[in-house]
Amino acid sequence: MKMDCKDFAEHLHAYVDGIVPPVIGAAMQAHAAACPACCGEVEALAQLGIVLRAAAPLPPVPEGFSGRVMARAAARKAPAPLRLLRWVPSFEWWQEMARPTRAAAAAALVFGLALGAVMGWDANRTSRSPSPAAAPPDALAAYNLDYLAEAPAGSLAQVVMALDQ
Repeated sequence: MKMDCKDFAEHLHAYVDGIVPPVIGAAMQAHAAACPACCGEVEALAQLGIVLRAAAPLPPVPEGFSGRVMARAAARKAPAPLRLLRWVPSFEWWQEMARPTRAAAAAALVFGLALGAVMGWDANRTSRSPSPAAAPPDALAAYNLDYLAEAPAGSLAQVVMALDQ
């Protein structure tokens, strides 16, 4: 197996700990013999391991520790997402947002609905005409296109107005 510096760095910690497969270990040993930079990395990491092990010996792991940790992790399952009905999608995305973000989104929704209601009410009130007889007689008055009246002959505005009549 051919080993380059990138592959060597990827397996370096496992190599120093002695837990690489024999094929990879042999390739790493051959590469370290030919590459002074990688050889220096192995020596530096080995020295660091010796210093760390000497400075703070690892305490013994109590009997059944991993089982208790796994049992606690299983007990802390995430709560089920809020579902009003089976066919309604969950509001998981809403619950994941921070409270200030939820408050801002709710305020924007209320503001948008209120603004839409006010604008719709105003538009509905102004669009009512008092009687059908008072309707404007021509398209210019009906659609407020009086700014097109002074357009030069042959312009697009004149063509549109001619087609409307």
